[in-house]
Amino acid sequence: MKNALLQILIFGLMALSFVGCTQTPEEPEEPQGDPSVVVYECNEQLFARTDAFKKIEAYVPQLEKMQVNVLWLMPIHPRGEYNAIGSPYCIKNHREIDPAFGTMDDLKSLVNTCHAHDIRVVLDWVANHTSWDNPWVSAHPDWYQSAQTADERLWNDVAFLNYSNQEVRDTMTACMLYWIEEADIDGFRCDYAHGVPMNWWKEATVAILEAKPNAFLLAETEKTELYNAGFQLLYSWSYLTAIENLYSGSGTIYKWMSASDAEFNSTPEGKGRLRYITTHDECNSKSPQSCYTNAKGELSAFCLTIFMGGVPMIYSSQEIGYMQQISFFDYKLLDFQSGGSTRAALVTLMQAYQNTRLLRTGKKQAGQLSGKVAYVEYRRGEQSLLVVCNTTNSPQSVDLPAAYQQAKVTDMQTQEKRTLSSRLDLGAYEYVIYKR
Repeated sequence: MKNALLQILIFGLMALSFVGCTQTPEEPEEPQGDPSVVVYECNEQLFARTDAFKKIEAYVPQLEKMQVNVLWLMPIHPRGEYNAIGSPYCIKNHREIDPAFGTMDDLKSLVNTCHAHDIRVVLDWVANHTSWDNPWVSAHPDWYQSAQTADERLWNDVAFLNYSNQEVRDTMTACMLYWIEEADIDGFRCDYAHGVPMNWWKEATVAILEAKPNAFLLAETEKTELYNAGFQLLYSWSYLTAIENLYSGSGTIYKWMSASDAEFNSTPEGKGRLRYITTHDECNSKSPQSCYTNAKGELSAFCLTIFMGGVPMIYSSQEIGYMQQISFFDYKLLDFQSGGSTRAALVTLMQAYQNTRLLRTGKKQAGQLSGKVAYVEYRRGEQSLLVVCNTTNSPQSVDLPAAYQQAKVTDMQTQEKRTLSSRLDLGAYEYVIYKR
């Protein structure tokens, strides 16, 4: 396991590489330094009905092949049963583990195995509310709000905590630190972060970073003031809508670029954006098929997304090309040893992503070669990287940018060297990654 200082440098290098698009001095062709951060959101209910931690631990080598170095576990705690609807975000006890997932020893074993593979483990943390049968409800009724926000009135299965009470603030911070101290957890993805007072997040993140200097802190929000509360990464909901619309045919490349630029323009230097094409929430509301047609379309959208910048996130099921809607309220066991060509293509794509990390610190430009074919280019010294994605389920033929016509390039997916022509023919949802 890398030491804390090195892990801090990993995140610092990652964040800086995605916010600024400045020209940098040319470096050797071989990748140097630390890898870019890649997150895997793990829905335990897709892996097993019992002993899920053990099943996920056995899957760690596959995560490593996908270049994952941050494993995000969806809430591991027991779920409320009173007035509940089965949501994993309805927390019955913040210091306990759902027995279906395993024991504390099982969690520690998973964390240790991940650390041995240079993968950090973060917990999904729900600070805003608890279940109605959480012991706090009866023992400390003053810990809860009497009034709710408009958002909160939609969620009748949970009770909302009162952060004007210092005991609530201290207890919630202590609960987060408990998992760092007991299980060596590496950070948190914080649910509905903008629903909790920012002044408490400032207190909590300071305490977390004191306990774990390399802690990974992701806020589920697009409200940029949460950066000032100590979070390193925020969500990209606007981008998600734009990439879905582009691939479903209801959006345009221009709108996709505009959404991406708007998010990055509001991201301070040294901070970042999580980028993804689906999540547990998105899969719960609609199928990936409704946006991307098939696994090839999903791969194409993911390629375009990760090379556009940000911190890539893979949602469990994406690697096996599962295109149906998935409710996160229920068990939906998937065969994670399957995937065939989809898994192989994702592994190849992520290897190309990591192997081009130096080029991705160069000057970025994005645009379209036609109304259906998008590109992203990076220039760094004398080298350049060109990523071209067909966003449709039909073949497309386009003119290459002048600098690449008859150029000698390396195909970063096959490592083959070739000379390009002036035209590029792409199959349905095909994408290419060329280094010149």
